[in-house]
Amino acid sequence: MTTLSPISSVNTLGIRPTEPSVSLAQSTSTAVARPSSVVSLGNVMSDTLADTYSRRGQLRGQEVVRAWESDSQDALSKAINTNFNSLSTANRFNGLGAGLVELFAKNGTNISQSVLYASADRAQNAGEIKVDQTLLRNSADNLVSLSIKTASGKTVTFSLASQSDGLGVQATVEGGSLTDDELKAVGQLGSAFQSAIDGLTATPPKLDLGNLTKFDPKVLASVDLNAKVKTLDGQNQTLTFHADAQRRTTRMSGPDGEVNLAVDLKNAAILGNAQQQAKALKSYLAQFDRAQERGNAKADLMTMFKDAFSAMNSNYPQGVSLPEALTRNPTDQGLLTGLADFKASIKQTSESSNPMRPSEIDSFAYNVSQKTRVSGSSALDRSVTQDQQSRLSASYHKGLDGSKTPGLTRDENSQNYLYVQVEDNASSSANLAYKDGLLTNASVSQEASQSTRTQKYVLGKLVDETFVPKQASVQRDYLVLLEYAATQSKKSKDALQESTLKDALANMHESVMLQEDPSALTR
Repeated sequence: MTTLSPISSVNTLGIRPTEPSVSLAQSTSTAVARPSSVVSLGNVMSDTLADTYSRRGQLRGQEVVRAWESDSQDALSKAINTNFNSLSTANRFNGLGAGLVELFAKNGTNISQSVLYASADRAQNAGEIKVDQTLLRNSADNLVSLSIKTASGKTVTFSLASQSDGLGVQATVEGGSLTDDELKAVGQLGSAFQSAIDGLTATPPKLDLGNLTKFDPKVLASVDLNAKVKTLDGQNQTLTFHADAQRRTTRMSGPDGEVNLAVDLKNAAILGNAQQQAKALKSYLAQFDRAQERGNAKADLMTMFKDAFSAMNSNYPQGVSLPEALTRNPTDQGLLTGLADFKASIKQTSESSNPMRPSEIDSFAYNVSQKTRVSGSSALDRSVTQDQQSRLSASYHKGLDGSKTPGLTRDENSQNYLYVQVEDNASSSANLAYKDGLLTNASVSQEASQSTRTQKYVLGKLVDETFVPKQASVQRDYLVLLEYAATQSKKSKDALQESTLKDALANMHESVMLQEDPSALTR
């Protein structure tokens, strides 16, 4: 028989067990090779049957013990035993995601292990403990699962579950045994799984999803991550993530708000090179920072939005063949962002922070998207239109001294503040067309508008109100530049590296990126 260490943490019955560790006992209700429940009981051999109470004054059989699903002593079970002493979800799940994937990748067989606090009597009842184990996996306070589907149609699911009186892991495979290549590909996602878990259970939570997009679509068809974890104040934080060769989606919902992203990878012809994509990402992230500042968004929520946006637009699938009608010469791609089409939104949970005027809501909602339409019968006759749009709607309270969090109460002496309302819209449309092999259109049209309404209150009275609108539009024609670049590229590839032409093409790409500030369009 195997022994476990004494229980040291408080269980859900409010009892801190202090009995010495003893051997694991197997339930006699079911005859199986491995025990369906394993318990740490105390040295019952040292007590007589006449002893009605334990040395701690509890009724015999009511002592709280650890009930194990399996008597396995592998590294994963030892990690579960250690982590079970922790109170935080982050420490409970520490290393378990990566460890579970690693153990499965060694042989590809199902894995199931859990530990629960239970009374000694219940722990010896295999049927009752089985019910508790099922409840833990299906309805625990904290649940995280990673589902991986192979290109051959098999599905592997890894799951972690934690609540105050239980901790468990499970790995299951459906559709047949995995090949060596499939096991290797699954195993390579172990650290990505753990990073996602660590991010979601951190304080404040983070979205670390980038490495979950790093898989070979020839071996793995899709990756799905689902999670529900409790925050420190007991509220639910949920996450749903999906990635395959054609699309990626992320949805996060928590007490601070919601983040939604969807990336369409089907139109691979519009993707630029790594350098172009990096510049486009940098431009968008800078725009998100400006939106956060202008709308006074919560920094932690915006950080999750930015992290998810970067992850969803990184590690695009490689080796995708492009239809001839969608191909283009190297200079054309500078008229596009280089990113896949996407829709992204962030919505902060609205709050009424002024008890004197509950209708003054603190809110932040931001949407941004890109949509590309490609048509034509061949590379000689084709057209491309790429539209980018963004919208910001926000309202917030600001102190007269510039502070972003005025302490507003029902006392009129606290009612000295600014109430700011923001409405912004921006759009950018790039157009490219060829007729009989000749470039006929290469242009970019952009518009941006901003409006800011500010109400000033002193001692609860409105003393001033201002409304500041801004609007601008611009249209740029790059037909001559691209025709010249195309001519030079036919002469020599080195000609495209000539400083003046290279800088002109780089500036063209920068001007294509969405610009939400009207004043920037007129520079």
